[in-house]
Amino acid sequence: MKSRVVGLLAMVLVAAVAGRANAQAAKGEDSSAADSEKYIRVLQQKPFFKGVRFELEPTFNVSLNETMTRHIGAGVQARMHIDDQWAIGVDYIKYFGSDSGLGKEVGEAYQVYPEKRLMDFYVGGHVTYSPLQGKFLWFGGVGKPVFWDMYFLAGGGAQKTLWGNWHGSGNFGIGVRFEWLQWLATNVEIRDYMFMENYAHDDKFVNNVVFTAGFAVFVPFKHNYKNPK
Repeated sequence: MKSRVVGLLAMVLVAAVAGRANAQAAKGEDSSAADSEKYIRVLQQKPFFKGVRFELEPTFNVSLNETMTRHIGAGVQARMHIDDQWAIGVDYIKYFGSDSGLGKEVGEAYQVYPEKRLMDFYVGGHVTYSPLQGKFLWFGGVGKPVFWDMYFLAGGGAQKTLWGNWHGSGNFGIGVRFEWLQWLATNVEIRDYMFMENYAHDDKFVNNVVFTAGFAVFVPFKHNYKNPK
């Protein structure tokens, strides 16, 4: 009888110890799972993130599809990035135009001077959407990876021409951003600015295809992840 009691007590003791050990193991697993969130990432964290940041970019602009005139421009773009894909912005371009060599040659050779309108400036707003992003290394794998993203943009505003009127203008285009530091990037864009010009004898639909390049500064100057890796 005594041996049975001892055996029963031993079984109860073993069960209690095992239950406590299982509880501690479960607690340890929960703690380990919580800690793993700090170190395990399904997607790699990028060193450059645009979300909830302000972008300011001085720009150089040149028209690409002109024949009788030539225009270069200086401007500025400002964007507020809602997240890493969507942004809203405003832009301004001041143009400096002149007759092209072809325009002067036609006038001198044939005494024909087609009516022209030199552009003064453009001001407007736009929306950008960035669906593609990636990174690359320089030839031979020199230095750190350069991150980039491609974005589409569309907008509208007002186009002013010299000795002319204000014109409603719409535009769309594509751009690529090369990200060098957490606060510095290079943007290159091609946009088609469209408007109706009022000539002496008729109104004409104008496509002004413009190449734009500039250095963009981001504020805040850096971003922080909640659990940096």
